[in-house]
Amino acid sequence: MKSVPVLLALFCATLANAADAPRRPANVEIIDEVALPKGKTRLDFDKDLNVTTRTSEDETITEYRLKGKLYKMVVKPNNGTPAYILIDDKGEGKFVRAGEAGTKIAVPMWVLLTW
Repeated sequence: MKSVPVLLALFCATLANAADAPRRPANVEIIDEVALPKGKTRLDFDKDLNVTTRTSEDETITEYRLKGKLYKMVVKPNNGTPAYILIDDKGEGKFVRAGEAGTKIAVPMWVLLTW
């Protein structure tokens, strides 16, 4: 019975905290999609991305290329084992298996400049 007042106090504190949450101003517009640069269409950006799927007797391989360069492969064996991903994270043509237990976390990597 001693825990009932404690639980009631925690519940009231939670409600009070929720009531104090900042509200969104009425003049804020929510944008679902990032605006494209002037004079560009979505197809201008998608034409550089190419996805190819190859199927063999043993596995299905989905290849992801950006501007013609292979950067990721998803390999799904047909024998029921889980799919795995091979990533070329440095652009050197060396693929590393991602998502394996004990490997480091893959952080987002964007190409900022290429020459």
